[in-house]
Amino acid sequence: MFFIGVFGVNQGQKEIAVQNNVTCAFCGHLTRYRIIKTYTYFHIFFIPTFRWHVRYFVKSECCGGQAELDRETGERFARGESPSIDSQKLSWTGGQQKTQERICRSCGRSFDVDFQYCPYCGRPLD
Repeated sequence: MFFIGVFGVNQGQKEIAVQNNVTCAFCGHLTRYRIIKTYTYFHIFFIPTFRWHVRYFVKSECCGGQAELDRETGERFARGESPSIDSQKLSWTGGQQKTQERICRSCGRSFDVDFQYCPYCGRPLD
């Protein structure tokens, strides 16, 4: 009998939740947080068998700030709950990455920073 073992270790990430209408803990604007789960997994025949090194991150859409979320709150988001995010427990890993883009607070679309009005909904920008 001939057996070919196809296995390996890989990294993955998945967006597990979106939290709207929150004040960004990094820049202070009203924004949307995307909660992202990252992990390392072992797979056999491209089927993930177990995961480890699970971490949860919050990414702010207004300024591109990223923060690691505590594990307990991240697991609650993964279960489908909607807990509040305590900005004191966030450890910021980066920010101000979107220097050439802005997000409209009315319609949520991104566009170039040179506009004074949103090109999609026409609302004035502050």
